[in-house]
Formats: sequence, C-alpha cells, structure tokens
Amino acid sequence: MATVENDVQAEARRQLARVLASVSPQELGEDMADELMSSIPELQGSTDEDFRAALASSCTANLQLIWDELGSATPTDPSAPPPGAIAWAHDLAHRGLPLAALLRAYRLGHGIATAKVLEAASALEIDLEIRWHALELASRYFFAYIDAICTYLVLDYEQERARWIRGAAAARAELVAAIIDRQPVDPRTATETLRYDVLREHLAFIVWSDPREGAAAKTGSLEEAATELAASLGGGPVLLIPIGVRVVWGWTSGAGPAATTKQSALPEGIRAAVGTTGSGLAGMAASHDQARAARRVAEVVGARQRSVVRYGPVALTALLTIDPAEAVRFAEAQLGELAADDDNMARLRATLRVYLDEHLSPARAARRLGIHQNTVVYRVKRVEEILGRTLDNGRLEVEVALRLSEGLDGLRSAGDRRKAP
Repeated sequence: MATVENDVQAEARRQLARVLASVSPQELGEDMADELMSSIPELQGSTDEDFRAALASSCTANLQLIWDELGSATPTDPSAPPPGAIAWAHDLAHRGLPLAALLRAYRLGHGIATAKVLEAASALEIDLEIRWHALELASRYFFAYIDAICTYLVLDYEQERARWIRGAAAARAELVAAIIDRQPVDPRTATETLRYDVLREHLAFIVWSDPREGAAAKTGSLEEAATELAASLGGGPVLLIPIGVRVVWGWTSGAGPAATTKQSALPEGIRAAVGTTGSGLAGMAASHDQARAARRVAEVVGARQRSVVRYGPVALTALLTIDPAEAVRFAEAQLGELAADDDNMARLRATLRVYLDEHLSPARAARRLGIHQNTVVYRVKRVEEILGRTLDNGRLEVEVALRLSEGLDGLRSAGDRRKAP
C-alpha cells in the first residue's frame, strides 16, 4: 500500500514539474507586478518605474525560488526570501510605505500564482487524481512559503525602517525630493543638511542597474560608479542620493561641470544618464529632470550596459516619446511596412537615415554607407514606393518617424505598462 502511495506522490511531483515548466516566472512576475500596482491602494497611481521594476524583480525572484523548490525531488522548507524580495521590502521602508502594503502584496501574489498554476494544470492532460495530488502539493508549499517569508520580512522591514528613520539619509532624501518638486527650500539650510552647496552650478546624473539583467548591483558599487562618473564630468563636490537599491541620483557642482567631457568607464550591468548644467536650486531640479528624460530614452532604445546617455543629443527623442503609445502610432502610420522588424526593412531605414542626413545626395550617402550610388537610388525608390509618396512630401514626418523607429519595442512596452489596469 505504501508503495502505491509513493508511486502516486512521485507521479504527482513529476506532473507538477510539467505544470511549472509551462509557466514562466519572469512573465508571471511582470504580470503580477502590474496587478499589485493596480490593486494595492498605497501603490496605485505611482509612475515611478524604478519602484515598479523593483516590485517585478521581487515577484520574479520569489516565483523562481518556489518553482525551483517544487520542481526538485526533495523540496526544502522555506527559511528566507531571495535578495530581490528583501530589496523591495527595504524600498518600501525607505519610501515610508506601510507594512500593510507589503503583506497585502504577498497575499494577493499568493492568489495570482495559485490561479495561474490551476490554469496551467487544466491546460495539460493529467489524470484527475494525479492532478489533485499535484495541486495539493503546490498549495501546501505556497502556504508554507508565504507564512515563512512574511514572518521574516515583517521583522526585516521594521528593522530597516527604524535604521532609515534614525539615519541622516531620510532627511537628505526628503530635502532633495522637495528641491526637485520645486517646493520652497531655504538654500542655507539645504546646503548644511546636504553638505553640498546648492547655489553653485550643477550637473545632474542618474546611475542605475537593470533588474531584468539579474541581481541588483550593490548600492555601494552604484555610488562608487556615480562618484567616478562625476569626476569624468569635470565636477567638484558630489551629492549622491540612493533611491531604493538599484538607482542613485547625483549632482556634481563647481566652476565647470559639463555633459560633454570624457567617457566614464562604468562597471558591467550599470548605465547612466546625464542632464545639462543649471544654477542654484532651480538648476538642480531642471538638470535632474533632463537626466530622467535621458534615462527614459536609454531604456526605450535599449542602451547597452555601461552606456552614458547625455540629454543634449537625445533631447528631441525625449520630447517625442513622452507619450509612448502615441509615438508608436505615429511612427507606424508614417512608415507603414517600412517599420517592420526584419532585415530588409532595417536596411532600407538605415539607408534612408543617411540619405536624409546627407541632404538627399545619393553620392554622399553612398560614400558614407560604403555602397554603390545606384544602390542608394534603388533603395530610396523602394522606400518611396512603400511610403506611397516622394520624400519631398512630408519629409519632416518621415525623419521623426525614423528617429522613433529605433526604439519601437521599448515604446510598446512602456505604452503597455501605462495602459495596465
């Protein structure tokens, strides 16, 4: 009898592994983050992409740990959450969001994961008794995991919140938030609190790591990268404000900080965005806004790791992509088939960019591209056939659409996140 029961349990585990293999923790984590952002009152209305990204990273890390344990032959009892989950709990503590929001996120996440596993199991051909045992195994582990992890996180959250409130970091972060929100701030008090002269010339920058590329860079390493970046920008004193665990805001001041100095060698997995110089408190806020806009462009176009994106060269793209969904609609309407994601259309778009940049000169475009002039003429003719008009008609619209086409995938993703209920 025991042998039969063991066989049933073994088959249930095997089928449960099949079910879990059909559900991507990464995709479910992203969907779960959107659902939690829209369902939890304290999170609703937030437009902070860093906060949402940290939540998605936490969801994915928890799911991956659960999937790995349930997919193993001998799952172990949960004892501590993964680093991504701890990082998000600390993010909540630093932002002053209540513990209730954290616990509600885990309760709702439990329900979302359970529903997804049930749906996946129903889609597979599994013996009804075996399916029941498999789902019972999953359910039992889910409850044990949530109980253990929430117990751990409650204590960790409270300790982190107490450390944060006691430290000077909270006061500095609140003061910087007031400055960039253009609230009335006394310059002398701000200078003393921040230990940074707010009345000088400033250059703002943002340094961040992407949660979709694995574990977060440690805050210390981000701050080191930010300090080195500031030095490469020619500034003097530096103000750094960690935002969560994946982002550092920074300003450097002095007689001559500039956004066009030598390239900074950022560590692997880290990117940076830089504004332009500005004076005083208003300049701090304006330069920071520009750095945020440059960062948005970097994420839309998929800037490579270790990239430093400066606001000046991407200012127009930043303006054009404020509404991602509308930007996509405009580019697709203007380019039509030319916007397709295939090698042939990409080659035509590349030729068209150079041709327009060379003021419609096939000879100069050919020299830059390293191809025959007749090839340029042929490709331009093909472009006009696709567009259904000559380039003299609506050239500006085509140039704008071409610029947007460099980041259509990123724009679509940004637009989808905005539309999420």
